[in-house]
Amino acid sequence: MDLDKLKTTLEELRQPAYRFKQIKLAVYRDLKDGFGSIDNIPLALRDELDRLMPFNELVLKTEQRSVDGSVKALFGTLDNVVIESVLIPYGDGTRTVCISTEAGCQADCAFCATGHLGFTRVLTPFEIVEQVLYFARELKSKGERVTNVVFMGEGEPFLNYDNVRNAILLLNDKDGFNLGQRRISVSTSGIVPGIERFTAEDWQVNLAISLHAPVNGLRSILMPINRTYPLEQLMPALDAYVAKTNRKLMIEYLVLGGINDSIHNADTLADLIHKYKEVLRLSVVNLIVYNPVKDSSGHPDRFKAPRPASLRVFEEVLTKREIDWTRRASFGGDISGACGQLAGEVVSKE
Repeated sequence: MDLDKLKTTLEELRQPAYRFKQIKLAVYRDLKDGFGSIDNIPLALRDELDRLMPFNELVLKTEQRSVDGSVKALFGTLDNVVIESVLIPYGDGTRTVCISTEAGCQADCAFCATGHLGFTRVLTPFEIVEQVLYFARELKSKGERVTNVVFMGEGEPFLNYDNVRNAILLLNDKDGFNLGQRRISVSTSGIVPGIERFTAEDWQVNLAISLHAPVNGLRSILMPINRTYPLEQLMPALDAYVAKTNRKLMIEYLVLGGINDSIHNADTLADLIHKYKEVLRLSVVNLIVYNPVKDSSGHPDRFKAPRPASLRVFEEVLTKREIDWTRRASFGGDISGACGQLAGEVVSKE
């Protein structure tokens, strides 16, 4: 729901000021799915609001469910733009929603299906948050709730900074969804001005950096944004982030077979991290095994997953070099919901 439009509409209807908070709580706390279900406001007002404004900014177009329990939802916006989000259930009860901040993406990373679709527009704060609300309503019906939100879906969050910031504040609002800041994570491809703004914020939201290569040459091939913000600019910004916030930095490293999975790559990655004492002190390398994707014609792309033996050696090098690392569990591969796969199949058929 567009809260700005709601406030204006209520003012035009000459409603008392408290009506806005009533409806906001109904949407964000009570997870109501329409004006008609908000029973603490007059029926006549419900009908009038239904006539004057949409309750939802997104409309579910289709949903895919994986054998591992993850769910991918394809939404249409009010202007017929399509975006995707994923719910990831973990065995410990954690329920993470991976949300999009743009329709398509401006970063155009070589390995990412979303980037191949091009860029349509940024999302509003309400379109961003509504992805979470959709899954929150679904989980509530099962006695569960959203425990974590990650800005790691379609789009580069720091190229839509203001709207992402407002979405975070909406999710964290104690008079609304009330999700703790430490349960929110934002992933960037390396937009240095955005990292600097993020560092200056007075909050405890987590930061993840999509690194994927430890040298400029390879990183620029995989991630064109590196040509604008090379490692010589990126790494000091990350070092300053850790120094100022004292929060652990997640270093995302998508392992691509035969491209960035060699012993030399592992050693060079360790060298890079050791060069920046704050990053070394408080970071973890999150190794992500690549999930092959297909183009709109159904042909496999040029990347592949690493061989298990290569991955083990890579991990052993990091351990020997005293680099903290973890390997991300893969979810949603059968529904193209895994890392780098969002939006490829359904959108290409539109």
